[in-house]
Amino acid sequence: MRHALELRTGQQLVLTPQLQQSLRLLQCSALDLQAELAQVLQDNPMLELVDNNQISEDSTNTSENDAELLQQDWASQTGQKSRDDEYFQPEAAVGLSLSEYLREQLRLTHASERDVSLAEYLIEELDDNGYLTSSLQEIAALFSEEANVTEDELAVALRLLQSCDPAGVGARTLSECLLLQLNVSTLADPPTPEVLACARLICEHGLEALGRADMAQLRSVTGADIDRIRQAHALIRQLDPRPGKQFSTPTADYAVPDVLVRKINGEWVLAINQAVMPSLRISEGYETMIRRLGKDAGSGMSEQLVAAKGFIRQVSQRFTTILDVSRAIMDKQRDFLEYGMARLQPLTLRDVADAVGMHESTISRATTQKFIATPHGVFELKRFFGSGVATDSGANASATAVQIRIRNYIQAEPEGKPLSDSRLTDMLAQEGITIARRTVAKYREVLGIPSASLRKARASLNQE
Repeated sequence: MRHALELRTGQQLVLTPQLQQSLRLLQCSALDLQAELAQVLQDNPMLELVDNNQISEDSTNTSENDAELLQQDWASQTGQKSRDDEYFQPEAAVGLSLSEYLREQLRLTHASERDVSLAEYLIEELDDNGYLTSSLQEIAALFSEEANVTEDELAVALRLLQSCDPAGVGARTLSECLLLQLNVSTLADPPTPEVLACARLICEHGLEALGRADMAQLRSVTGADIDRIRQAHALIRQLDPRPGKQFSTPTADYAVPDVLVRKINGEWVLAINQAVMPSLRISEGYETMIRRLGKDAGSGMSEQLVAAKGFIRQVSQRFTTILDVSRAIMDKQRDFLEYGMARLQPLTLRDVADAVGMHESTISRATTQKFIATPHGVFELKRFFGSGVATDSGANASATAVQIRIRNYIQAEPEGKPLSDSRLTDMLAQEGITIARRTVAKYREVLGIPSASLRKARASLNQE
């Protein structure tokens, strides 16, 4: 083997630490940015966070008056208080969990201590919907031989648990959950014994037929006529198939918009939301000390000063990029701003990238978990991207807009006379939207809307 030295030239893209940090900041959501900022402020004493959050001149080309009006408009609509108000940040309500609620009820019963203890153990086996997901045999096997817990004892404890509120908790199946609720005498509208008996038969043997609105099968299961089946169906609809969900549903999150858009003096104006834009500066004390020391200043302090100035530029550039991308998106979605989601236009990352002169990956980073407040609500910027379908005019319509049209058609259809997919296709064609019937069916399924035949069957079941 012969060894030799060779000289080769080539190009290689290298991401500097500064560029990597800039990309990371652009990727961050508003919440992640606050965490990143807190860490940088802790690590670099050269940086200071000031109270007067003002939109940087580099991040918006709107006039000072327009931006101020826009911020005041947003604050008035959201009830936003002054930053000096110590109650500016909303607090999440502290909710009572399902297990805590059930334990409080068990403490008030006259059951034996062992039964209560076993019922509390069963509570730990409940899922978020309030169902017991393990069999009593499996649960009994979890106890040691010394505990001597039998299935019969667990069955007694389960009946104790099922007697608690909310009705239906501790059920092992949907059928059992509904039957438990039908055994409760506190129904909002007490039914006749005949209707109650019919509802029990449906819950016990005919839930699948009820889901299909199969009247023939329901008559076979219950032996009742159509009117009584409809009354039983109305009763079943009052029941809660997920009794524990009200306790397990997490507190709703709220999105603080990064960008605000409002019409001011007939023009759509965009500006960065000052509530999410930190105002940073270099510590005057440290900067003065470094200038005074000159060459005697340590290299570490000088490096931190350079890093602090770089971080301020990167944060400013982040908001500038987000605002530029938002403007490009809203320029393409003028119809949305005027009329709402039904007029959303097809848009791709490439369209925005070409408009602002950036790479598609940058557009993706600038729109992920970034929100914009519009007259029609707060939306993630990614919500405005979507494919299109052809129209007779040669232009494209957004797939989202087409889905909204389909949903509106179906919501307005005559009761008992649902629109078929073919009819929906014709109605869209009358609006100049060329789309195949199978595409209409796909969009309908995406919206969670059943077929016309099933809608018709359910409509007949709901008739009084």
